[in-house]
Amino acid sequence: MENRELTNEIYLKNEIDANKGLAKGCFFSAVAMLIVWICYLTKLFNVSDHIFLLINIFFPILITVLASCVFYIKTKLIEKPKFKYFLIIQYAIVVMVLNVILPKHGVLMWAVLIILVNHYFDHKALLFTFIMVTIMLVSAMYLGLFYGEWDPALLNGTELISINGKQVNVENTTAAERYEWIKYLQSQGDNRLLKVFIYYYLPREIILILIVNISFAISKRSKKLLIIESEQVKENEKIKSELDVASRIQNSVLPKESCEYVYGIMDAAKEVGGDFFDYFYIDDSHLALVIGDVSGKGIPASLYMMKTETLIQSLTKTFKKDTALIMERCNVALCTNNDANMFVTCWLGIINLSSGELKYTNAGHNKAILILNGKAEYTTEKSGIILGAFDSAKYEEKTVKLNKGDKILLYTDGVTESHNPNDELFGDDRLLEYVNNNIKAPKDFVLGLRQNLNEFAGCTEQFDDITIMMYDHDFDAIMSESRIFKADVKELDNLFEYSSKLLNQLDFSSRDVIMINTALEEIFVNVAHYAYDNEGTVEITLSRANNKVTFVFKDNGKPFNPLERKDPNITASSDEREIGGLGIYMVKKIMDEVHYEYTNSQNVLTLIKYKK
Repeated sequence: MENRELTNEIYLKNEIDANKGLAKGCFFSAVAMLIVWICYLTKLFNVSDHIFLLINIFFPILITVLASCVFYIKTKLIEKPKFKYFLIIQYAIVVMVLNVILPKHGVLMWAVLIILVNHYFDHKALLFTFIMVTIMLVSAMYLGLFYGEWDPALLNGTELISINGKQVNVENTTAAERYEWIKYLQSQGDNRLLKVFIYYYLPREIILILIVNISFAISKRSKKLLIIESEQVKENEKIKSELDVASRIQNSVLPKESCEYVYGIMDAAKEVGGDFFDYFYIDDSHLALVIGDVSGKGIPASLYMMKTETLIQSLTKTFKKDTALIMERCNVALCTNNDANMFVTCWLGIINLSSGELKYTNAGHNKAILILNGKAEYTTEKSGIILGAFDSAKYEEKTVKLNKGDKILLYTDGVTESHNPNDELFGDDRLLEYVNNNIKAPKDFVLGLRQNLNEFAGCTEQFDDITIMMYDHDFDAIMSESRIFKADVKELDNLFEYSSKLLNQLDFSSRDVIMINTALEEIFVNVAHYAYDNEGTVEITLSRANNKVTFVFKDNGKPFNPLERKDPNITASSDEREIGGLGIYMVKKIMDEVHYEYTNSQNVLTLIKYKK
């Protein structure tokens, strides 16, 4: 059904174009008639007065045709499919008038009309035109015989003919005199009316029949091509739609949230690409950075890319901080059933946000650039084997200490292999020079480098995916601290001082600070009153990362999950409402996330609040 609708849409567009073509053809034919009229008017052609009068009678028709054709093209009438029949009739009238005036030459215009109608790819319109031409051609020929320009061959006449014993110039004969001449020829055994039909009309009609047959074949073939075109357009739209979906799916696995200390972009050379980058928290104090480049381009590369990125993220969260082991496990998984023989280069690093320790492993990827103490240098490790090539490959982990303000630049070979119109590569040296001269915040740097690549490439088409990511090690943006309090409500002031310091550093409003402290008070009081039979302690860890604050309460008291309690019906009256539950309900409303687990003989309650 959709394919048929698309075919009809393309067919309709073709009809509109054909209507415009026919209207323009009619317009220019009328212009040709106007030129003939001017030639007669200026005596360039020597014609009799009655022929000149005849042309003057036709002149208003010409002006009407010229004006109407302009009107059709500039209005919505030209877009109506059935309007073609009116245009065909109008054009036929113009051709007939021209054929009457010029019996010797105007006959060629009938073939032009059939050729123009052939653009509709419509057998009915073509048949309609042929029947009309057949009738109007014979009419035009006989009218031209009596009223048109004198054709000596048509009337078997010379320059002077004898009519009723008078010598008359053929160019000045009237219709009545021509009729007398034809009667005279008939009396001499020369039936000109029959000969005109046999020797002039029929040969032209046979030629038109041949043209129509050829037009039928062309029309049939063209219509098939039109259907093929519609199917191709439909297939192209389907492919484009699938590529759009693939692009959205691919983009969905890339990081959505950006922060001031990590920023990355991925520009695919085609609709979808094989590059990827990611950064994610393993826990509150460890951040993973990963970048990769899959062999090939297009949908196969994008599918392999998503598989690799998902594997690395899953393995990283499973094996935590051993980047070499993560690469080994990922390589084995990618080598399994790798019938497409695809592979991927990859760089994985895990940063201890508290200590600044970076552990990383390189699997055949471009070397990272470390900006330490304001100086940019490539890492010196030996790159490991690409992922997906050999399932027995081993990888080596390297360690670097990052200080406040140090940065990491990760990129794919689309950066260094970008080339300009002179086939010069951007190259490693130019990249390092740019980094040293443009050390900025991650977002500003990444966008600046991308712009610099565009300027370097100029009009050269991008042939490879370009991916860039920068990390800025900023201790002010990341913090994690734990403190142990006695499970005693007298410690609340210390807790508030402890939490308010962190919240104020993040510029939470005074109202938010009060609300969050209210939630912390509710949890702390519950632990102090119900967790222990005697004295006990509660460990509270405060951390901030990626514009969120996390409060983790740990105690060794009685196992108790406060989230199992059903939320109270706050719309009920105080007499109908069950006792208890309002405190934890209030906590859930204040905080964005609340989680509980019992692990290592401890109650662990986690509260998370995002900075809006």
